[in-house]
Amino acid sequence: MSKLKTINLLVIIAFLLSISVGVHAQEEERPDFSLIEYKSGKRHSFKDILTTKVNVMIITSTTCGSCISELKAMDWIRAKYKGDMSVTAVFIDRRGESRVYGYLKYYNFDLDKFLVDPGGAVPSRFAAPTVPTMIMFDKKGNERFRKTGFTAGDESLIITKAEEIMYGKRKGEGRRAKGGAKTSEGAQVAPGPKTSGCASTG
Repeated sequence: MSKLKTINLLVIIAFLLSISVGVHAQEEERPDFSLIEYKSGKRHSFKDILTTKVNVMIITSTTCGSCISELKAMDWIRAKYKGDMSVTAVFIDRRGESRVYGYLKYYNFDLDKFLVDPGGAVPSRFAAPTVPTMIMFDKKGNERFRKTGFTAGDESLIITKAEEIMYGKRKGEGRRAKGGAKTSEGAQVAPGPKTSGCASTG
């Protein structure tokens, strides 16, 4: 084999190895967990929440006032974008599943998944020191937007960011959500009760 062919072969091998290492690194970097779902008792991992064009994960708690406001707002927003948006609430309460189950039965939120994480696996994996923390992912599992805390009026920001992921940016033009509600620029949405502050996940 000539010296040139040997060099070319080594270059190709090095290139293939770099791709393999890169893919493996991406797989290792992707956070994962195994949490129990409310009602069904099924175990879910991170990949289980990646289902549609925009995937919203809310790290929350039953002891946080602003968390209630955010979950109520997401109830309304998810209903408007049903089919284009999946919303998962992850409760980090250390008091156990029974408290979370009682809370969900009382409020009767209508989101896609409710997971219980008493061990705090999700906050540590996603670097979320406080609740509520909202993280939006695209359908490939890439984080596209993050927000901590919730106050009245945040609904407009959430809708704008979700639409950017679902539909792309539309300059100077709002997009109509299902049900005819105007969103994005000049959004008119039902505000939640005003709250302030957030709680630590530590």
